[in-house]
Amino acid sequence: MFEFFKRKYQERHLRNLITEPRDKRIDNWNDIKTIGLIFTVGDAEHWNLIHRFVTAQESHGKEVHLIGFQADKYPIDYIFSHTRTIICHEKEDFNYFGIPKEGVVDGFTSKHFDLVIDTTVQPDFFGKYVTAVTNANLKVGYSNTESELDEGTMDMYDMAIKKSEPMNLKDYIEQIVKYLMMINK
Repeated sequence: MFEFFKRKYQERHLRNLITEPRDKRIDNWNDIKTIGLIFTVGDAEHWNLIHRFVTAQESHGKEVHLIGFQADKYPIDYIFSHTRTIICHEKEDFNYFGIPKEGVVDGFTSKHFDLVIDTTVQPDFFGKYVTAVTNANLKVGYSNTESELDEGTMDMYDMAIKKSEPMNLKDYIEQIVKYLMMINK
């Protein structure tokens, strides 16, 4: 019963956040200089994919900041080797309703990004919340059109990559880059 009320509270909170007006802009991939990436802490292979993407972008002069959600008691057997990474711990950093406590996400959300990429698997309140409160020209998310789970509102995303299968992180990132490379100004 509590989970139902928690979910409704989160949905209402998100709706209030996304009604605030903001400037939107789509740039060609080569013109994007700052990227914010939202992720869920996973296994070492998942982190290696993220880290390779970040390293490749930084070698091309892009600045990448990361924010991740670590579920309670999720074991980590590797080191987050990127200095601009914030990890939010489910047990310590969130209130009763699953909303980050004051100041927890500020190191990420206080920056302006040309692009924010949410790599969390929907439905995921953390990914949507951070996307909604972050100042970015373009916000991108992933939607599995065949998922039986209700993804809830996806209105915080300016661009959604929709496929009929669970997200494959490597393919998802490649799709974003491909579509943004097509943008002409």
